[in-house]
Order: sequence, then C-alpha cells, then structure tokens
Amino acid sequence: MSKFYIGWAALVLGLFCAMNLFGWTITDEHEDHQIPKSIRDNPGAYRSHYTGGK
Repeated sequence: MSKFYIGWAALVLGLFCAMNLFGWTITDEHEDHQIPKSIRDNPGAYRSHYTGGK
C-alpha cells in the first residue's frame, strides 16, 4: 500500500512540475485587472487620515 502512495505522490509532484514548466494554470491568467485611477478608488490601499498642513 505504501508503494501506491509513493507512486501517487510522484504523479502529483510530476504534474505540478509540468504545470510550472509549461505555464499551465488552473485559473484564467488573462483577467482584466482594473488599475485604480486614484487612491480614493482603491479601498484596500493605506490612506492616512492626517490632512494637516504646516
């Protein structure tokens, strides 16, 4: 039974190596990512609440 698991692990590892070598992906790598026009359009970006001047 342990030979089965070794063979299965080798097959999965070989598949991952082939995916990396040939550039195969599971998801679509040509997704259109919209670049935010300003910091206000990107809610995930850090924005200081300090607005003071000198």
